[in-house]
Amino acid sequence: MTKENKPAYWAVIPARVRYDEELRPNAKLLYGEIQALADRSGYCWATNEYLARLYGLAARTVSDLISGLARKGYLKVEVLRDEKTHQVLERRIWVEKSWKIVDLPPRQTGVTPPEERGGTPPTGNGGENKVKPLNKIPPKAPQGGRRRNRSPRKAPDWKPERFAGFWEFYPRGENKQRAMNAWDRLQPDDETIDAIAKALVVLKESDDWQRENGKYIPHASTFLNNARWEDARRDKPPEGAGQTLQEERGAYPL
Repeated sequence: MTKENKPAYWAVIPARVRYDEELRPNAKLLYGEIQALADRSGYCWATNEYLARLYGLAARTVSDLISGLARKGYLKVEVLRDEKTHQVLERRIWVEKSWKIVDLPPRQTGVTPPEERGGTPPTGNGGENKVKPLNKIPPKAPQGGRRRNRSPRKAPDWKPERFAGFWEFYPRGENKQRAMNAWDRLQPDDETIDAIAKALVVLKESDDWQRENGKYIPHASTFLNNARWEDARRDKPPEGAGQTLQEERGAYPL
């Protein structure tokens, strides 16, 4: 068994990572795996190919997810190279442990600390040792995250003209705002956008996307967040698609 195959039993994903709306779901899952692999040595040396095999992703997708976590400051990537040939010898992924612990209030005079009384509630009814009535406990914050007052955006920040082509060609039109957020997080280059365009030509003609009136077509945000254009590799291109894909970029659907 190699070093890469000895993760800890538990994976810890802090709330700061879990609830980061700018992170893709797979990025949060990958953070937990890297944290588990780094548990003993302090850093993770797993390759993109190894992590890709664990979760059924492409190695390039894993690279993008790690880069996104590093940009947010959740990971730090260190590449060790040979001094003469500059060949990569090893990559180390460090998990940043910069989350602050909330400071405890100063000890009140005359109050016995919990660790000295065995963790039991204070006895008697004297002054500061009174137990707070249940009806005085502040209610829990409502679930569902922070309330937003943002007005709907008309276009994403990243390559809005290419997104317009993607949105017009994509066969399912719900949740455009989420799709724009996913597009901005992904920030696809022209090569990736061309790959998405080619994949959509194939996927729109596939049995999965055509059955039951498109019931199984994912939302555009899901398609982008999970790199679903790579699914086209498993499908046979429809007749006539080859000619479409050989045209110049300006004639692509995106």
